[in-house]
Amino acid sequence: MGELTQDLRAQRDAWDEANERHRGNPLRSVVSVDDLNTMYIDGSQKRLVSRAVRLEPHFTVLDYGCGVGRWTLWFAQEVHRVVGVDLSPGMVEAARRMAGNTGIQNAEHHTIEGMPFPFEDDAFDLVNAVWVLRYIIDDDELARTVEEICRVVRPGGHVTFIEMIAKKEPEFKEHEGVFTGAAVYRRLEQYRSLFEGCGMMMKMSAVSSASPLYWLYALIRDTAKRRSLPDPFSPLAPSIVSASLAAESLTATPMRLLADRGLIRCRHRFLCLQKPGGDRTRS
Repeated sequence: MGELTQDLRAQRDAWDEANERHRGNPLRSVVSVDDLNTMYIDGSQKRLVSRAVRLEPHFTVLDYGCGVGRWTLWFAQEVHRVVGVDLSPGMVEAARRMAGNTGIQNAEHHTIEGMPFPFEDDAFDLVNAVWVLRYIIDDDELARTVEEICRVVRPGGHVTFIEMIAKKEPEFKEHEGVFTGAAVYRRLEQYRSLFEGCGMMMKMSAVSSASPLYWLYALIRDTAKRRSLPDPFSPLAPSIVSASLAAESLTATPMRLLADRGLIRCRHRFLCLQKPGGDRTRS
């Protein structure tokens, strides 16, 4: 494998710093410092993957950009083997600790540097990449990464990814919220073009984490906090999250159509693509 570029070394250092800062609560370093937001976003994302791909007990899954292992440990409950890779040694170590603490033995986590990926062609039934590709700043590096993702997924297998997107031109973020590293929000069409250019076929497109109910509650809660007022719905918060997730089956299509037409702003977008060939009936 090649060495990390300067941009990726900077990202690695930023993720190591984030992991150390949130050592007591690892999910805050990869989702949100607001634990209720994390509960909702995590649930919404995993529902989308479950809808798009029927996970089978014999599957081998690659979690690209595994972070602290929130996806690898989830997949490990459903499939034969999960391999998580990340450029941050701190994140990988946190993922290993989480796997050890939960007794999961069919998930492994490795630090990865550069390309090509250290895997054979057609090695995985599913490659999952959530909130990863926007941290690859260089477009050529992104294209090579997509090529590698498509190379290691088997014919008939799937790629699932979720990204923050730009409505028009790409948006460079020197710092992304509490994360000190840089990011590029790209248009959904750019991601789709890269994957389809590698021969992948679109299977499903959706908005993620876009429940009007949840974000209305989040707005009320944040407004109350800014004004040093109590959250009037705090006792109902877990139920609001559950109801928001349940309602997504009804709101997903209208929200996607509105977002596609530019009538609402939904940055979180999900794509599932399939590699031609193989026995598609398996998944």
